[in-house]
Amino acid sequence: MKRLNFFGILLIMVLCFVSCRKEPLDSFVNPNKFTCKTYLQQFEMVWQGMDQGYVFWDRDTVDWDARYDEYRPIFAAFDARPANNPVTINEYWNAYNGLFEGLLDHHLTGRFYAPKGLPRGQCEAWVSPGTNNYQHETNSTWERSKQLAILQKKAIPGTYFGYNPDDDYNIPGTYTCLIPGQNEGEMIAYFRFTNFYMLQMYTNYMIYGNQIPGYVTAQEPAKKFFGPRYFEGMTSEASYANNDSVIGIIFDLRGNGGGSVADLEPIIGSLTQSPTVVGYTRVKEGFGRLDYSAWSESVVGCPNQHLKTAKPIVVLADITSVSCAEIATMLIKSLPNGVFIGERTYGAIGGLYSGGSTNIYHDLFYNGCFGDYDYFKDGPDPYAGIFSYYIYTSTFHMVDKDFNDVEGIGVQPDIEVRYNSRRLDEGIDNQLDRAIRYIKTGR
Repeated sequence: MKRLNFFGILLIMVLCFVSCRKEPLDSFVNPNKFTCKTYLQQFEMVWQGMDQGYVFWDRDTVDWDARYDEYRPIFAAFDARPANNPVTINEYWNAYNGLFEGLLDHHLTGRFYAPKGLPRGQCEAWVSPGTNNYQHETNSTWERSKQLAILQKKAIPGTYFGYNPDDDYNIPGTYTCLIPGQNEGEMIAYFRFTNFYMLQMYTNYMIYGNQIPGYVTAQEPAKKFFGPRYFEGMTSEASYANNDSVIGIIFDLRGNGGGSVADLEPIIGSLTQSPTVVGYTRVKEGFGRLDYSAWSESVVGCPNQHLKTAKPIVVLADITSVSCAEIATMLIKSLPNGVFIGERTYGAIGGLYSGGSTNIYHDLFYNGCFGDYDYFKDGPDPYAGIFSYYIYTSTFHMVDKDFNDVEGIGVQPDIEVRYNSRRLDEGIDNQLDRAIRYIKTGR
């Protein structure tokens, strides 16, 4: 009898929990299949999409149900405003900024379009809740220009090759050189690039050829460091890294904003001698907040063309190293001959599936990017009455090979050397100097 009472109480508790859960439209609604025509409908779909698809609910400390109770009346009030008192962009931004404040995902961004009473250009709210507790004093472009000027002075004459992209994100800045080693005749091979778009750069070169000079010249440093067919990995002929006189490698990912994981095997994996487990990933397998898959190994392969012999490898990274750059840092750090010098990285390591258009959310996955992006992109005409939006959030939850969480935390350096703008102004790159010292001395 007591057992029956226990299960009766348990059933009542479950029913109460279910009845308290917010189900604004439908338990399994697809945000990509619903057109929002009011502020409230937009809010409901954004909240529901995150509730069903956000991959960090088991770690996140935000009370998502409480956010629903707090912000639903605000968006309902927006719809009730008279035409002569339209919602301002600041009110709109503040509402969504408050809804998303403190969420863990450091890839997460939201773009929201409200046509009611707002002219084009004043109707967009953009939120990105990921924060860090310290930032650089200046922007990464300024830092890189100072660091490269110092690098050129350290380089063996005639070995420095560099390409600056002039803020073209689709053509990575690429830089390489040879630096004198500990003893006469010894050298250190250095390579740096700003985005993981190396294979895309080569693909675009094959399509456009010499029509875009940047696709030609940006490849020269990569060919010097990796060999002439860098897109296949580290070739043994004519490459800085595979030179027998090179005693170590510095792989500089400071300021690297990430990009395509397709680069990981040929560009990072070619520094190894075998496939490497860099961490573990899982995804959502259902609409419940905690409906997760099992953890799966995340392996970066080693191409046929790779480093002939294991040499000391230092990866330089910092708070401006993001996403794919952080995975690369984790890989090098995990190698027996690898060490990470610099600052902790940004902490946006959740993998992404993004098609840049619709049909990229519940049609294929239970999680990831969602929203009516085509409506947003096309603007008020012919969709003047559409409250469109786009949420860009992680598809995969990733941890390192020891199952340590990285999202919102960053990869921690083996040897911490903090960024110092004053020393850069004095012509000293203290992080690079520490990397050179490590390769020369082993400590």
